[in-house]
Amino acid sequence: MVGGTLRDLRERIVDRHDEDGRYFVSCARTGERPVPVAGKRFATRETAARAAELAAEYRAELRRYDPRLAHYDLVVSEEPGPSGPVDPVPVVEESGGSSAADFCHDVAAAVFEALSELGEEAVERAVLEAYLHSAESVTDPDELCLVLLSTAASELDARLAPDRQGEVLRVAADRLGARSERTPRDGDDPVAATLSRFDGLSLVADYAVVRNAGDESAPSDVSTASDESAASDDDGRSWTVTVEEWAFDSVDGRVPTLPFAVELLRRLPDERIAVSDLRAAGDAGWRFVVSTAAPSARAVSLAAPEND
Repeated sequence: MVGGTLRDLRERIVDRHDEDGRYFVSCARTGERPVPVAGKRFATRETAARAAELAAEYRAELRRYDPRLAHYDLVVSEEPGPSGPVDPVPVVEESGGSSAADFCHDVAAAVFEALSELGEEAVERAVLEAYLHSAESVTDPDELCLVLLSTAASELDARLAPDRQGEVLRVAADRLGARSERTPRDGDDPVAATLSRFDGLSLVADYAVVRNAGDESAPSDVSTASDESAASDDDGRSWTVTVEEWAFDSVDGRVPTLPFAVELLRRLPDERIAVSDLRAAGDAGWRFVVSTAAPSARAVSLAAPEND
């Protein structure tokens, strides 16, 4: 299966990783370090060369379901000195590089790996088959990468119980690694940081985040308000999110939230999250509630409300 192959290739690269190594793999043309060698260092040139070969196989496997996946001319370089920065060249980060397509492919790969690791081969197969079926009718390559995650969300929601969905999202987020960066707009708020990244990738046209009443930990640049409709546990946190021009199209009457949930879990690695209470917001927007410590971990998609 796709996820099993990706997992095997990634683990073989991880086995060769050495935090004190002076060799790294990057693109000869751009200097970027794409998944799955982003952030990895190697003790010898030979080990790094083998990691480059495995990374090429990994990306070729991804290209089975989308030939548009970016190509990199992977080469081995040596860091000049016994010590120095971990990343001497630009890194294409684990949850996506410089484009929405990179983000979608990396999250999709992590989801496939999670399904394989958790033994959900039937769901993995269903996601891939449904995606390939959709790809026959989608001619725009930019839309195709978005269809992949929308399809994955639809199949996971139909085939897995909420708690199991949460496990898949957790493993996928763990595969991509933790994130903790800040931007001037999002401060320390994890939901705002997640949406800021989506905004930068043009996966949303705009967004707003409101921390719901009862949470005194909201940073100063994230508004706080009472929202009686917010689904929040007494021991958790709750946000009301509004997005405009969500890039992930609804599938079978459901709006995909899987990519948002995976990216958010990278910033909340110890939390259990749920997404609920979807409402239309204007002509091209959605409003929904995100909560932690939720009784149900459903977060891959939401039922779109019927038009009045």
